[in-house]
Amino acid sequence: MQRKPRPEKPIMSKGDAPIVFDYKDSATLSRFVTEQGRILPRARTGLDAKGQRALRIAVKRARLLALLPFAA
Repeated sequence: MQRKPRPEKPIMSKGDAPIVFDYKDSATLSRFVTEQGRILPRARTGLDAKGQRALRIAVKRARLLALLPFAA
């Protein structure tokens, strides 16, 4: 019987200051995107619903302007 892998620690924790996502800041956005170009889920990022929506919008805008790749 295989063991379940432990869930990874979230990128953001409850005590951290909220991040304001800007589509021009590709360094910050790349922390929340996998190497394949997928946006990490809320369980992995540790963001609330409002922050996750802001992240999604910023990543999509950065992709349209070719600041982030659509896929690797």
